[in-house]
Amino acid sequence: MSILTTLGMFIIDENQYIDPPAPRQTNIIGGAGTYAIIGARIVSPHKSGQLISGIIDEGTDFPSSVHKEIDSWHTGVIFRKNNHRLTTRGVNTYIKGIRHFHYQTDKRRIDVADILQYENLTYSKCYHLICSIDRCRGIIEEIQKINPNAKYIYEPLPDDCISSNYDKLQNLLPFIDIFTPNLDEACSFLPHGTNLNARELCSRFVRFQKLTNSGTVIRCGEDGCCIRTIDNRYFELPAYHQNQDDVVDVTGGGNSFCGGFIMGWYLSQGDWQIGGVCGNIASGCIIERLGMPKVCQDGWKFNGKSLQERVDIYQRDNPALNIKVDWL
Repeated sequence: MSILTTLGMFIIDENQYIDPPAPRQTNIIGGAGTYAIIGARIVSPHKSGQLISGIIDEGTDFPSSVHKEIDSWHTGVIFRKNNHRLTTRGVNTYIKGIRHFHYQTDKRRIDVADILQYENLTYSKCYHLICSIDRCRGIIEEIQKINPNAKYIYEPLPDDCISSNYDKLQNLLPFIDIFTPNLDEACSFLPHGTNLNARELCSRFVRFQKLTNSGTVIRCGEDGCCIRTIDNRYFELPAYHQNQDDVVDVTGGGNSFCGGFIMGWYLSQGDWQIGGVCGNIASGCIIERLGMPKVCQDGWKFNGKSLQERVDIYQRDNPALNIKVDWL
């Protein structure tokens, strides 16, 4: 059975640069689900790659080069070909450094009914969910009927992160193992959220969580992440890249953090610090270049570095931490 299954989508992106102008870039692999998959893969032992999964819908225009690149990750993704539609495509338009996104073709989201077509996805150990609060509750209720022991990491949709949804979120959090908004999203749930620091924000969510060893992880971009658990453990973990000159493109950094976090958390038997370190490492790898990381031929290194090398770098830069990744 899979360790991690994402219900996030696969998207092929195109980048258009209006101001300042630059040549457009096409056929960029993207989508929240895809980034979660590669994030989990970056921090996994090679033998566990096939236990990371999700569904990638191939339309009639699906580039063979994209299929080949995804194959190079050595994961358990399921390609589902459809000869009656186009692949989900999106356009990122950059104007004065601000990204605007729209879908270029009809989107094909992944529902529980899709997951239930495959036994290894149906009985996955963990699920990555990125959807509305209402839909998240429905997904969990459906999966629980068949797979009651599954764990869930949930990143909310940005449009859902408004104060009028805070009560609704409170009713969802008792079913969530790992709740992980980014800092702006966490602030937006609360009327005066901008007056709170990340530690205080964590407490406003974790108080509603009920599952054993559940907690909230706030993704803070270049400042790393803040973690608070239901039993009052707290961690602040710096980002992988201390020097922002090493950052090329932050697209997908948050989604890949989620994949890296849940994989590290699961493989370490629920260790929150190791989960946070793995999330930061995965995100740090993703933002080193546009699109997906470059994978070496044998699948051991991403952007030229192995997990062992990245853990060593993180430990070197943060000597106060005692990092032990047991599967290295």
